[in-house]
Amino acid sequence: IDLPWDSPITWWVCLVVYDFLYYWFHRAAHEINLFWAAHQVHHSSEYYNLSTALRQSALQRFTSWFFYMPLALAIPPTQFIVHDQFNLLYQFWIHTECVNKLGPLEYIFNTPSHHRVHHGINRYCIDKNFGGVFIIWDRMFGTFQAEGDKIYYGVVHPVETFNPLWTMIHPWVHIIKSVWNAKGLTTKLNIL
Repeated sequence: IDLPWDSPITWWVCLVVYDFLYYWFHRAAHEINLFWAAHQVHHSSEYYNLSTALRQSALQRFTSWFFYMPLALAIPPTQFIVHDQFNLLYQFWIHTECVNKLGPLEYIFNTPSHHRVHHGINRYCIDKNFGGVFIIWDRMFGTFQAEGDKIYYGVVHPVETFNPLWTMIHPWVHIIKSVWNAKGLTTKLNIL
């Protein structure tokens, strides 16, 4: 498929497909330990504000790139780069407790309310609302959860340090120790 870079159709297709693939990457980043190890830095803050959006692991790109490979079949690289950054910039503003519900926009777009649920460690919040720009993927695939009770933030097993390097590598250390101590190949692979 050869989509022209200057076509509005290419821009819209890339917007929707990139966000769809982001949903699956983000969901995997919460459900697969190796991916979570790279992603948990972003969730480790016990506060929810714009600075939380900036907490990104240097290792996450190593676990996300292949989710976007299907875009290489049709989308020009410049379009991909623009939408990659657009998706990231869109997600910056939703890391806030200052914006309440946004009416009908809540049905289509990921909003601060939806993303607060995603960052929550309350039982009802775990593994919910993975969408980047659109919340429709969560509604379609059964991972949507509306905001309810007061939300507590952070990770279920707190890092308990302000050292950014340890925050980034401690889950990898935990995985290595767990694999090392596990009995049998199947158990070791299940840990990953």
